[in-house]
Amino acid sequence: MPPITVVFVVSGLAVWAIGLSFLGIGATPSGDVDAPNPMVTVGWITLVAGVVDLVQAAYIIISRPAGADPSVVLAGIIMFYAAIFTLLGIALVAGLDLRPVANVSVAVAIAPMFWWKFFNGSWMFHSILIVWLVAFLATTATIYGKLPGKALGAILTATAVYTFLTPAIILALGHSIP
Repeated sequence: MPPITVVFVVSGLAVWAIGLSFLGIGATPSGDVDAPNPMVTVGWITLVAGVVDLVQAAYIIISRPAGADPSVVLAGIIMFYAAIFTLLGIALVAGLDLRPVANVSVAVAIAPMFWWKFFNGSWMFHSILIVWLVAFLATTATIYGKLPGKALGAILTATAVYTFLTPAIILALGHSIP
């Protein structure tokens, strides 16, 4: 399987965990003063996904000659998601203000749209770019109090399944992403 499969799996699991937390599933501390905060765990999951994505992007860049393999261009878009997952993970683990992460989310929503031509011939990747655009703008809107958290949770869980886990399954079955 191609290295992008690893990105799909770890990113999908992180977005799934984030989405469920916004839906209120497993997001509230148990009430015991010494109980761990589940959002810190979500932060660690997200941080691990970001680091794994960074490693995968570096692997793609190092292992393939830039002129000979278009997947090096793919590493660029992976870096956007690796960066946002790493930043969000750190912010959640450390209990930091999420507004700067929301501001970065706007850039992560828009900039990958410049990969549209790179994905020509793939209706699924084109639709994934649109779903990510909506998901990251919804993240910003939620953090700034303009969209309910449960709406973001629904968007993120759907995003996890459609944009990350479904492509991973397609690749695992030996098929190309349509």
